[in-house]
Amino acid sequence: MNSQATDPRMIEALQGANSLQLYQLKAIIEAMLADPRRGIAARASLHLGQAVQFVDFRDGQMRRGKIIAMKDTQATVLELSTKRTWKIPCVAMQGYTDPERREEQAPYEPPPEPVTAATKTREFQRGDTVTFDDRDGRVVTGVIVRINQRTATIGTGDGGSWRVPFHMLRHVLDI
Repeated sequence: MNSQATDPRMIEALQGANSLQLYQLKAIIEAMLADPRRGIAARASLHLGQAVQFVDFRDGQMRRGKIIAMKDTQATVLELSTKRTWKIPCVAMQGYTDPERREEQAPYEPPPEPVTAATKTREFQRGDTVTFDDRDGRVVTGVIVRINQRTATIGTGDGGSWRVPFHMLRHVLDI
């Protein structure tokens, strides 16, 4: 354990304990942390977007982050310095209450959803007039006659029909 990241008074108090006493202390601490009342109290004091400090279980070092997702007994925390996410038990973190950290307490706003085929299908509807470039670079204009999962079927009016991926389509606006 990294003694620089831990309160030196705790390390000093434990230095004189023998292995049996340390093991007994470990069992007592684990039982206390497993108490459901402690978990409920820890969870109740946390919320999405809250700035927290938490313990890195690997080396005991205190880290800082912001809660970006929550479940019953654990939260997902975005570590501010590394942009790494951690899944942490609620009992292993504490929210900041300092007035100078008030700006860190703002509600979490998730990043925008990536554009997917599902979002593209909502941009285009049956009956929309669209244009796209064919394989030879010619501009083709037509009307969407069918929406598929990843493509739209375009009728060109001269009896032709094309299946075109959504990312190649552009709306034609009537003015």
